[in-house]
Amino acid sequence: MRLNRNDITGLSVLWVIGYAAAIYASKPWMTLWSGAAFAAAAAGVMALRLPKRRWIAAALVVAAACCYYADTDRRNSTALPAASAAAAGGSQVSVAGTLASPVAVDGDRASFELRVSQLGESGGSGTSAAGGAPPEERVQVSLRLLSPAEQTAAASWRRGDRLAVRGELQEPAAARNFGGFDYRRYLRQQGKHWLLVVKGAQQVQHGPPASLSAVFKSPRLAADRLLRTTDALRGYLGSRIDRIFTPGQAGFMKSMLIGLTDDMDPDRYGQFSNLGLTHILAISGLNVAVFLGVLIWVLKRLGLPKETYLLVAVFLLPLYILLTGASPSIVRAGLMTMIGLLAVRKNRIKDILQIACLVGLGLLIWNPYYLLDVSFQLSFLVTIGLIVGVPRVTALLPLKNGILRNTAAITLVSQLVSFPVSIYYFNQFSLLSWLANAALVPVFSLLIFPAGLIATFLGLLYVPIGRLGAWVTETGTGFVFSIVEWLDRWEGFRTIWPSPSFFWIAAYYILLAGICLVLERLVLNRRVQEAEEGPRLDVPASGQGGLYKFSKSPAAVITLGFCWIGLLFYGYTPDRWSTEAYVDMIDVGQGDSILIRTPARRYILVDGGGTVTFRKPGEEWKLRRDPYEVGRKTLVPLLKKRGVHKLDAVILTHEDADHSGGLQAVLEDFPVETFIFNGTYKSGPQVEKLFRTVVDKKIPLISAAYGKTLRMDSRTRLDFLAPQLPAGTHSPPDEYKPGEAAFPAGKSSSPDTSGSGKAAFPVQPTEGKAEAAPAPPPARDASGSTGSPIVMENEQNGVSVVFLLEMDGTRWLFTGDMDVKAERRVLELLQTGNSAGEAHETKPPQSDTGTHERDRTENGSPAPAGIDVLKVAHHGSKTSTGSDWLGYWKPRTALISAGVKNMYRHPSPDVVARLERNDIRVLRTDLLGEIQLLVKRGKIYVRSMLSANSSVPVDN
Repeated sequence: MRLNRNDITGLSVLWVIGYAAAIYASKPWMTLWSGAAFAAAAAGVMALRLPKRRWIAAALVVAAACCYYADTDRRNSTALPAASAAAAGGSQVSVAGTLASPVAVDGDRASFELRVSQLGESGGSGTSAAGGAPPEERVQVSLRLLSPAEQTAAASWRRGDRLAVRGELQEPAAARNFGGFDYRRYLRQQGKHWLLVVKGAQQVQHGPPASLSAVFKSPRLAADRLLRTTDALRGYLGSRIDRIFTPGQAGFMKSMLIGLTDDMDPDRYGQFSNLGLTHILAISGLNVAVFLGVLIWVLKRLGLPKETYLLVAVFLLPLYILLTGASPSIVRAGLMTMIGLLAVRKNRIKDILQIACLVGLGLLIWNPYYLLDVSFQLSFLVTIGLIVGVPRVTALLPLKNGILRNTAAITLVSQLVSFPVSIYYFNQFSLLSWLANAALVPVFSLLIFPAGLIATFLGLLYVPIGRLGAWVTETGTGFVFSIVEWLDRWEGFRTIWPSPSFFWIAAYYILLAGICLVLERLVLNRRVQEAEEGPRLDVPASGQGGLYKFSKSPAAVITLGFCWIGLLFYGYTPDRWSTEAYVDMIDVGQGDSILIRTPARRYILVDGGGTVTFRKPGEEWKLRRDPYEVGRKTLVPLLKKRGVHKLDAVILTHEDADHSGGLQAVLEDFPVETFIFNGTYKSGPQVEKLFRTVVDKKIPLISAAYGKTLRMDSRTRLDFLAPQLPAGTHSPPDEYKPGEAAFPAGKSSSPDTSGSGKAAFPVQPTEGKAEAAPAPPPARDASGSTGSPIVMENEQNGVSVVFLLEMDGTRWLFTGDMDVKAERRVLELLQTGNSAGEAHETKPPQSDTGTHERDRTENGSPAPAGIDVLKVAHHGSKTSTGSDWLGYWKPRTALISAGVKNMYRHPSPDVVARLERNDIRVLRTDLLGEIQLLVKRGKIYVRSMLSANSSVPVDN
């Protein structure tokens, strides 16, 4: 039986379907042997030419693929017999093995992969890792460096070196937020199940690599030696690029030319990512095509015949694949190119679609987890889309210029094909991406990439000549960078998309293919009519009736087009008509961040988490190139994944770093209607930058105060209980709505704290004098007039914003980091209705929420009726949540946001015991991960990331 090209393509599709089925529904009977039986049965059905053999064989192939994936996944388990016990006990272990990756050193951290040959408890005798299980399992090592000397030593280690390491064996962290990054799953797909955490390089004993005689006896050691040599060559090329290119360009060129992304400027990468241009920075088929073009051009100029330069290119491509990191996309492109070159050399060029499918099938059999790799998915989808779609789209475009028509077709097809996968993983799409790709990709592929290759080659020969070539290249890249920066400033063209479902993605591709096929029929029919110079009467063949004629009519295109556009609208806001409300306590470690969605789809973000860092003079070497920042790495991706297009209100309860740090990234990535804070200002560069961003973006700034109300919609209101207004200050209106406190354009009423008599925000250093303390930004009330003067306050906990949320028949109390003294002040105010000892009458607001209006005192303050949920103050610190506070509010459920094993030992056991004595259900992010509370018809349902995902009703 001989397979034709359609069989290869169909077999690849069926294999992918089988893998997908195994991912969603793996069964115990799915083993390698059952898979082999299904594959043999499929071959037998085709060989015997049984009736309906193609359908039967297709089902058997899907079953065989399903079994193969399930068996591979089942065998992907730890081979270290003592690992589970050691990790469970948190004890130190001694591990010996071979360094199996380059060492990535970043500040005070070094990470690498270790192939373990021995494992034992620290101080005990080591035992073989095999123990009846597969030997030499790989573990991920995270090494904390304690000095610059250790940093230098770690950077000198190379792949293949033998290491003996003492550290704590841990399970990699699983995802702690719904839709968050799952590090455990990420490592498992690479065959790694353990994380070895090491403190200090003195815990590592370094030895030389295996001898040459041992290398010749072991294929694994031989592969290590080959990769070690490749690493050295790659590092040498990187150092030469550093020498010939300026610091601002070297990181970019290393990323584009050889796939070294460590020194890539994160801000520059973000600009390319926003415009959908990251494929330029990642090594992919584009790089292979340009490299091959430059190589063949050089070989032709050397006078080599066609057969010779094609063979040379085939032998050099594997080296290029290794030098660029051998990612799935570059392996795909390299293998396809090598097969294509060999076919051309033998004059047996076949259908390129067949080659792509054959390479993809081979890679999936080699490593089934490639199917879950985003670079693999995008690489093959775009490649197949270009092969199938570009000829058809080119024929449909009414452009006469051939180059322009081909460029437009390639851009259109690649953008349409990659769109669903891009929004699934990255949750954003720029409407300028079409323009940016059409205009800049040819510039990079035809000018900058070849120029960078030539400059690097010249730099290898003689550095000054290489610098001259680099200067020419940088002239072009500088111009392109300025265009990218200009396009990136058009924030209004960025769109945010929630991650779509599999069925949405399938419907997208089906409708897109239908539109293309119907358009192709219409254009072909029109051209036939024009060629015959007269009307053409379509007579349907036997069995072809109205549906066949409809599929060849313009009405079919219009119908499919409307369906496709409707699908896009639904995908953009799938919860458009949902009236369910929810409160998500996002796990941001030792900090607070809470997302509130009202029944009318209004979004409120309370705090943004943040990372508290302590650096002493002389510890600058510890700084990382791209340090972890909770707003950019956790909060912003989660908000995008959940389809938050804008934030109607951001409430900063106080300005400590663990509450305010992550908001900077949020303000830079999302439109914000209103920014609410406590009316004080804590001096520091992070807070100054945050408020500067608020002012620059002209976001209305509101100072919260006791007795004021923020109405979000007809079923949601926020009553502010703290902080209180200082005596004798102007009182803003009792009620306001988001967006009403906008700044007058071009004006600033910053209070003067510098003593200069001028507004001191932002502050510029004064030559020869001490730098003035930065003044806070202007705060305005709902009428637009200046409210109470903003005071400097470094002790922020006692002035936290506290508010009562009433939403769809439920009551919630949010407390920031308020302490017991602040709790007492609020209780006094609630009982007297006075602010700062002054008579301050607050009339009961006329609410149309339909909830809890009976639970208000005569002066409009919330009555001491029970509340449904209390956000426990200050991460459960013993300085908060007193007995009087709990006795007044009588919450049914308490939420505590705290980091796992945090240095402050939050929450306090006393506070937890106090809550439990009052029969209050305690939910903690350090134990449960993210906690989501859904409000539906006056009832609250809770689920958490690290427990069962099913929603459990709260007794309210």
